[in-house]
Amino acid sequence: MTLPMTLEPRARLPLHRRPLPMLAVAASRLLTRLSPHALERVLRRASGGARPATHAEALAARSDVVSVSRRAAGPYCLERSIAAALLARLRGSWPDWVSGVSLMPFAAHAWIEVGGRAVGESMRLDAFHKNIVVSRARRTERSSGRHDHTSES
Repeated sequence: MTLPMTLEPRARLPLHRRPLPMLAVAASRLLTRLSPHALERVLRRASGGARPATHAEALAARSDVVSVSRRAAGPYCLERSIAAALLARLRGSWPDWVSGVSLMPFAAHAWIEVGGRAVGESMRLDAFHKNIVVSRARRTERSSGRHDHTSES
């Protein structure tokens, strides 16, 4: 079963403000090809050293991503949420990146949130079980992640 989806309203960004959102969208398209574990690892690294995003910063990043990508304005929530998190990071902050699943009806979704509150989402997310949450990595979290038993090349 699929969820009903419509295109979100897209504001037109001035030319000088488009490069960073377009870069974030391009990077997110590549990252969506990774396994969930690898994606989580990349996003955790990306979040390192960032300050927590405010709701306004996260919403601005999400809106800018939607404005430059028709796919992100539509049903591609994974691409949209990754791009919005990366864009916020390029601007110095990090919202929580979340992936979740609902069983009744079955649906998967990805979004960003600040302070436990979803940013820019029109659908209700309370039925979704969060299976991956990437919060801002603090220095101790980043260094402890290097001690896992997998080799990184």
